[in-house]
Amino acid sequence: MPGQIEEIKARIDIVELISEYIRLKPAGPNNWRALCPFHNEKSPSFMVSKDKQIWHCFGCNEGGDILSFVQKMENIEFIEALRILAQKAGVTLVAQDPKLESQKNRLLDILQSASRFWHQTLLESAQAVKAREYLKRRGVSEQMVSEFQIGYAVDSWDAVIQFLKSKKFTDQDIFLAGLSVKKERGQGFYDRFRDRLMFPINDLHGSTIGFSGRTLKADEKGGKYINTPQTIVYNKSLALFNLDKAKNEIKSKDSAIIVEGQMDALSAYQAGTKNVIASSGTALTLDQIRILKRYTKNLAMAFDADAAGQVAAKRGIDLALAEEMSVRVIILPSGKDPDACIKNNPQDWFKAVTEARSIMDYYFSQTFANLSLEKVEDKKQAAKILLPVIAKIGNKIEQTHWLQKLAGRLNVAENILRDSLTPGEPKPQTRTIQEAKARVRSRSLMLVEQIIGIALKYPDNLEYLVNNLSPDIIEEATLQDLYKRLIIYYTENIQGDVKAFDYSSFQAVLKESKLDQLADKLVLLIEKDFFDFDSDAISRELMTSINFAKKAYYSESLRRISTQIKQAEDDKQDEKVKALMAEYTQVLTKLNILG
Repeated sequence: MPGQIEEIKARIDIVELISEYIRLKPAGPNNWRALCPFHNEKSPSFMVSKDKQIWHCFGCNEGGDILSFVQKMENIEFIEALRILAQKAGVTLVAQDPKLESQKNRLLDILQSASRFWHQTLLESAQAVKAREYLKRRGVSEQMVSEFQIGYAVDSWDAVIQFLKSKKFTDQDIFLAGLSVKKERGQGFYDRFRDRLMFPINDLHGSTIGFSGRTLKADEKGGKYINTPQTIVYNKSLALFNLDKAKNEIKSKDSAIIVEGQMDALSAYQAGTKNVIASSGTALTLDQIRILKRYTKNLAMAFDADAAGQVAAKRGIDLALAEEMSVRVIILPSGKDPDACIKNNPQDWFKAVTEARSIMDYYFSQTFANLSLEKVEDKKQAAKILLPVIAKIGNKIEQTHWLQKLAGRLNVAENILRDSLTPGEPKPQTRTIQEAKARVRSRSLMLVEQIIGIALKYPDNLEYLVNNLSPDIIEEATLQDLYKRLIIYYTENIQGDVKAFDYSSFQAVLKESKLDQLADKLVLLIEKDFFDFDSDAISRELMTSINFAKKAYYSESLRRISTQIKQAEDDKQDEKVKALMAEYTQVLTKLNILG
């Protein structure tokens, strides 16, 4: 297994892999930066190193290699991440590894088998004639049928069960995959999907994780669509139809078009709108929005004009605004859904997409269309409708813009609306002394990380650092340990010749203590912040940082000694007070020397 993991890492470039999930921008010759996908931030602190093949976020302190990135991004276990990357790298994992024969992988195999079975049934079975005619009538091309692996589940109680059991899958496995239902009376199971057009729902990597089945019966009592229930591989709050095919186009166009149903998505995709995905008739969830945020911050929504579609869109829009997404609404002619619009005239669809309106402009125009601003009751009604929406906007600048616009339309003072925006919002509590100390420690920690990182990345500064910073100044144990080992390495191997410093050799020394990853992280930190600094600027930054680190340490020492002096005075320990006063004077002198 270790050899296979190394082979996978050798075949997959971390920059190319992470670029499939988020937008990276160059930050020097071998590094890329981005907004972190794991926490909200306005300034990019997420760094990727091409030469070290690692990633690290200096905001939330997460980091690692390609495997840890996929694990965290997809919220999956190590084995699942390994399976995904092995497939991408073209590496065949050893089949006898018991961990790889996990239940999740078995369910994925079942779902893939069912998808192929239903697709083949659609193409070849005499029982699927009406399904083929339906698709032809709806204008779905053979290419789309093949590309989306659309299938047909025949009107039978056990067709797919019998097929899967012939492939040595058990009743329990089939049930856990969401493909069968337990009989209410007696023992056994029956097919969940019967006489339905089957749309596979895939994960981001194209693996089938569930299905959406559309009825072909005009009087179906169970609903037009039924979907796979929640399983250990299918989570409806995470899945989006067609995202596996659309993600690269979404990133390229920097926009995602969201429609309500599979047929809408198919029609738009077939017409050439490749950055389209479907929410499968439900409101967008926070998880789905955050997944989309990896590829773009721009959403354009085209939901059906019926009440259910409007409610679903509204819930998703509120969440997207809170996540600081830019949301636009696609207004279709005559209240048609996207599929009907495209069938009638594709140019109407393209025009509607191009002219999609800002959601807030749309809300404003819809709200004021039937109100008279001469009436105070109508003004109150407008505020009642729009203020809750404005309150959900995550970006304060954008929120203020729309608040000012509403104030202008209603001809009232902005502060009156702002008071109504957040009624009873608690005032920030005074920070405690402990919190203040934590902030001081945090600043000191960042300074020390920067100091050691500069020395590792730019060893010309090693001699100055060793001569001007005692390890005792570094209170964090792991960093102090790393710095002590750097001093020993400098003393034993360099002997004043900083050009003799070899980072790879020092890394080898650190392997046993497991401090090598910390060293890599610190170097990446410096590459992030100082990639465009010249050597003189870096040296000045080191001197300044050492000075600040010493000041912070001595200032904290003075506070500590002052507390001890007061306690000794209260306890009437005169000798201890005298010793502490002498120590206080020594520390104060050192602090004053620093200026």
